[in-house]
Amino acid sequence: MKTQTLLRTTAVFLMIAFQSQAQKNMEIENSPNFRSLSGIHNKNGKKIKEDIIFRSGNFSKLTENDIKKFDALNITTIVDFRNDDEIKKDPDFIPTGEKIVTTRANIGSINGKEMGQFMKIMMSPTFNEAQADSLMVAANAGFAENAKDFKPFFDEVKKKETVVLFHCTAGKDRTGFASSLLLHILDVSDEEIMKDYLRSNEAIAKTDLSKYKAYGIPEERMAKLMGVKQAYLESAWNTAIKKYGSIDKMLLVEYGIDKKVKKQIQKKYLVK
Repeated sequence: MKTQTLLRTTAVFLMIAFQSQAQKNMEIENSPNFRSLSGIHNKNGKKIKEDIIFRSGNFSKLTENDIKKFDALNITTIVDFRNDDEIKKDPDFIPTGEKIVTTRANIGSINGKEMGQFMKIMMSPTFNEAQADSLMVAANAGFAENAKDFKPFFDEVKKKETVVLFHCTAGKDRTGFASSLLLHILDVSDEEIMKDYLRSNEAIAKTDLSKYKAYGIPEERMAKLMGVKQAYLESAWNTAIKKYGSIDKMLLVEYGIDKKVKKQIQKKYLVK
């Protein structure tokens, strides 16, 4: 009996240790937050299949080596969460010959007045990390308040035969919230969902912040917005729960994902 218990304990330990290394960055130089969700395990020990779902930041400029790696992914569908201005500054680079369908899901667009208020805070002489946190907490709450905007992504997820890449500009906030909901559908634990979310921080050191000068924001201040914190995602989830009663209720109301559809999505993405 003691031997069996020890074996079970060891197996669980090894699975947890493996999980922490399972999700892999695709090592695309000019898109440092480009990674696969493959390998993440859910609460029942099933894992996300290889080469079926990817998340990233923008990828407007790929090196020759990046292009080879991108080609090998066999992506069929891109879901772009960015607004028109973001896309104009950094249009997706689609390698020649790739037959990829792009679906738009314009998330978090702000009007001129809101942008003016944002820039006023960003350019203030007293701007600090607490203000950056406040901005990001509010922004993530806004994703949940406008959860319906993510519907095009889940419409693609529900399709039987697609290899989906979903992304925004940095691949951390809009993309992070969408990823958290998909992982919830796949019955991944809250702990593992947060690990996936926080992995965006690994890309900060590799991100070229100079390009954000196009937005009028100094590099050192932009750096304060480039990371993610647990409080950001918690803000989105808490807002969703307050508005809908539960995450599952939101998935049903906004995306038509009931128990039957959830099982279909799990069948598509999970393997024992």
